[in-house]
Amino acid sequence: MSEAPALLRVTARAPQPGDVRALEAAERACFSDPWPSHLFLAEIYAPGRFHRILVEPAGYLVAYLLCAWQYLDLHVLKVATLPSYRRIGLARRLMTLAEEHARASAGESVTLEVRESNLEAIALYRNLGFLSVGRRPHYYGDGEDALVMTKRMVDLGDG
Repeated sequence: MSEAPALLRVTARAPQPGDVRALEAAERACFSDPWPSHLFLAEIYAPGRFHRILVEPAGYLVAYLLCAWQYLDLHVLKVATLPSYRRIGLARRLMTLAEEHARASAGESVTLEVRESNLEAIALYRNLGFLSVGRRPHYYGDGEDALVMTKRMVDLGDG
């Protein structure tokens, strides 16, 4: 896996227990504060979840999304793209899948936390229609704050 082609064909699917090692490796490549490995297997089996991985034609995981339902809000726990596959629309595709799932499940919103310093991700979420609705002080292990961003799936005026 060297450089990602500009028009990469990927397949979206739910992660399986056999994907845990690839998820762990991707997590270490994407985050300075990776989740402990046991959380991935727990997430795969947890109820009330919506998870997707993107795999390229040879079967390698290139991006992933982990979400949990909190009442009528689909909460994005993780969205990540391997560094060599960034900036070709994979995170956007994953976020679109989350929104489609939320709508199909009669969810009212999609919410996430993002590092205040992650300007590229913040720009992507804003471009997708997410609004900053709050801040979680010292949310990350290194003390950095998180911005809380939400996108409504329904218009409150329609009720």
